[in-house]
Amino acid sequence: MQDKQNDDAPEQGRTLAPRRWLGKSSRRVVMGGVLLAPVVWWADTAVDHFIFGEGASFFESLLHPTPMEIWVRLMAGFMFITFGVYAGFLLDRSERIEGELRASNQLLEQLKAELEQLVVVDPLTGVFNRRKFHEYLGMSITAAMRHKQPFVLLMLDIDNFKRINDRYGHQLGDAVLRTVCELIGSSVREADLLFRVGGEEFCLVATSMDLAQARTLGEKIRQVIESHRFPKVGEVTISIGIASFREGDTQQNIYARADGALYVAKRRGRNCVSCDG
Repeated sequence: MQDKQNDDAPEQGRTLAPRRWLGKSSRRVVMGGVLLAPVVWWADTAVDHFIFGEGASFFESLLHPTPMEIWVRLMAGFMFITFGVYAGFLLDRSERIEGELRASNQLLEQLKAELEQLVVVDPLTGVFNRRKFHEYLGMSITAAMRHKQPFVLLMLDIDNFKRINDRYGHQLGDAVLRTVCELIGSSVREADLLFRVGGEEFCLVATSMDLAQARTLGEKIRQVIESHRFPKVGEVTISIGIASFREGDTQQNIYARADGALYVAKRRGRNCVSCDG
């Protein structure tokens, strides 16, 4: 069964990492531009000496260049250093923008998941809502018809819930609803899904289960809730109507049969389980 959403979780604090001057890749690009400056000096010396025959020796051309050669080599080195710094800053800016876009996309995905959760979850009890119920019931009917996978629909209604609200107030009534959902959740399998379809009315869809097994499950749920002592309210009971899938069933058919079984349970005095057929 689905976990209850925790909407009251404390907001996690964020520790901002110190911002570096440049990223690792950007610093490498800048350093590459700086290191190219002496390489250019050596390369220009080699061209002047070995190709144009300038200087008595390579090291004389390297260490004692003419003023014109000094100017050319300094300008070439400056250009490489400038290009390296400029390219480094461009790369750093690109990496920062990419990181910001990645963080924004992650935030959007998180917000999308939260919005999708809000659409299908009842905010009071944390169980699925009526919209999700109809969606899942349709999927269960399709699976039952295609793969011969049986399922049962249990309709549960808290007995005399209006009296609880009138006598103890809606705040305590809401607490009863949440506790009932927790008790049902602890009594069913993980694959069984609970939905709140009305004020105090719930539906439970249990797959791979026949009517006899569903009756046993319904009785277990009824006893668990009856034996629980609710603060200030004391005893709370529920009535349960059960219908199993039949060939050719639609959502309306199986829902109406479960609702009819629930009506029978109410007429029998409440706090009991009734099965259709």
